[in-house]
Amino acid sequence: MRGFWATLAAIGMVAATTVPAKADVLTATPATINGAVIYTSPPPATAPPGVSPDVFYHADSKTYYLLTTANPPVQYTSADGISWTPTSVALPAGFDWSIVQEGPSSYRLYYAEVLPPAAGQGPPPPCTPGSKRLRYATSTDLMSWTVQPAVLLNDVGCGVPHVMKTREGRYFLYYNRKDPVHGVYVGTSTDGLTWAIGNALVANDPELVDPAPIEMPDGTFLMVGSTVGMGGVQELQLLSSTDAITWTKRSTDLYSAPGASVLDPSIELIDGQLRVWFGYAPGGSHDVSKITNGIIRLGTAKIAKGSKCKAKGAISGSLTCKSVKGKLVWS
Repeated sequence: MRGFWATLAAIGMVAATTVPAKADVLTATPATINGAVIYTSPPPATAPPGVSPDVFYHADSKTYYLLTTANPPVQYTSADGISWTPTSVALPAGFDWSIVQEGPSSYRLYYAEVLPPAAGQGPPPPCTPGSKRLRYATSTDLMSWTVQPAVLLNDVGCGVPHVMKTREGRYFLYYNRKDPVHGVYVGTSTDGLTWAIGNALVANDPELVDPAPIEMPDGTFLMVGSTVGMGGVQELQLLSSTDAITWTKRSTDLYSAPGASVLDPSIELIDGQLRVWFGYAPGGSHDVSKITNGIIRLGTAKIAKGSKCKAKGAISGSLTCKSVKGKLVWS
């Protein structure tokens, strides 16, 4: 991996002095997300334009595939996940992509589609019920996509939906909606086509958008998301879960960039490293966003003993809040 970090340093993506000194902790818990660090920098001028990147790593060919939401949307390939070559692949008429592997040569591309306008009317305003619906396409080689006729869901809200398939073969859909409260909601499926939609707000956070989950080697789950950015710029968030439904959010931002929004992340675990890609939008303008990347290293955040906690049993870092002689302390 040192060659990868040397490449990042050479193109100005990350300083050589920030190379992690040890391998990632590969479990997602409240402790490890509290101690997480991200290594990243603003994108170079040659970075792909757009938002809502989805990166799929094909381990057999060691090829990265990047799909962006741009005008028009573009699919890229890369040998290192840093330098990208645009392809002539014809993507479906949609955006907000997520690729799921079904078999050795079988892939699904889930995407959002703007609802076609009714006769004599224009398209529905953004972020209104039914303005975006979920569809999918299939491929045998990741380079040609066949749109399937089915509409999987008639309403996937206003954020960036994402589909994850676990090693056990369960499917999870994460997407934003406004009803009953704005935030991220979870759908589940046994086949990735018929969905049961829940009404539990992820992390009880109405400001969370752009969910990008991943299953860790030990069966825990990590999610990178962003803030909605109301009245300001968007910032990356980090969450953990044991079941992919109930999530704990880190109390501080994973990454904020002065004067720029960081949004719409995508995450892959490659050779023991958590690689992340996201939009970097100076001034918060999605129109000038470019795709940048980095590495997340999970760790353990310590809290000084004696610092106050609010509830018995609370966890922060490697410490648990316990009752000692009638007082709540970290130990």
